[in-house]
Amino acid sequence: MTMNRQITASDNIYHQPIREYVGRAMEGTLEQVDYVPQSHLRIWYNTQPEGYALHYHDALEIIMVKENRYPLTILDKEYILEPGDICVIPSRALHKLEGGPGSRFILLLDLGPLSSYSDFHALEPVLMRPWLFNERSLPELYQKLNQELSEVISIYFSGDDMWELAIYSRLLHLLELAGKYYLRRRKDPSPGSSDLSQINYEKFARLMNYIDTHYAEPLTLEWAADYVGFSKFHFHRLFKDYAGITFHDHLMNKRIQVAQSLLGTDLSITEIAFRSGFTNSSSFGRVFRSQTGMSPSAYRKKRETVDSHGRSNYIHP
Repeated sequence: MTMNRQITASDNIYHQPIREYVGRAMEGTLEQVDYVPQSHLRIWYNTQPEGYALHYHDALEIIMVKENRYPLTILDKEYILEPGDICVIPSRALHKLEGGPGSRFILLLDLGPLSSYSDFHALEPVLMRPWLFNERSLPELYQKLNQELSEVISIYFSGDDMWELAIYSRLLHLLELAGKYYLRRRKDPSPGSSDLSQINYEKFARLMNYIDTHYAEPLTLEWAADYVGFSKFHFHRLFKDYAGITFHDHLMNKRIQVAQSLLGTDLSITEIAFRSGFTNSSSFGRVFRSQTGMSPSAYRKKRETVDSHGRSNYIHP
């Protein structure tokens, strides 16, 4: 196997490493991703003209367009992907793929195996929003990401031994590249900014780790500012610069992620609201609907439908 081989649109046969695939598990807007058995990912070479209606899933999705444009919508924002573009769709984000002629690779990745790393939690704000990479907007980072992802695709379709470990080693490198680029963009250009940026990164990394395990506690903006040692107003600005969203929005995103997992259990909606960090079920339902497009009870019903009836008969090309 040649690890550095670049994938081209002329490659027209891509066999799954394991052929155990019976269809797409789609019920309403909730999709249960069918990863390769005993693995945490699935990659498709997609040439179908049909698109995918509005849906979401736990997997992080990456689309690499090879031929022709590929329209899609993520969280109500429309994108037109050009050949060569790389689009990252965060897990649990409502999105719609318009389809059309051409070819593209679609990668569905479970980032759970990486969750034990402290730096991974520090980068969660980056992974909670869509990203579009191309030579025009981010030439330096794009070249590196394109090379790594091309190697990931080559490894996946090679059928070689230890393919999943080889892929996740490259995914770690991708996160490292993205993380370093993300942090560099947020450095203060003033004298001594490098040291200040590192101090802020370490403080915010500790804060993100704390939120990941204490999300159900009454965490306030005032508490978070005190935790990292800034005034409330200074912290509000720094956190939004660091995460791209406010502290409150990040905390709500985390709590809804937890709630989505708990809705697969027998706990009541009220109990799930409390365990996720909400003080009452009405505020929980309002935030949950705003992020997923459905109520907690509707989400649970769709999960139960998928679990009890199995996968649909729709076959991914």
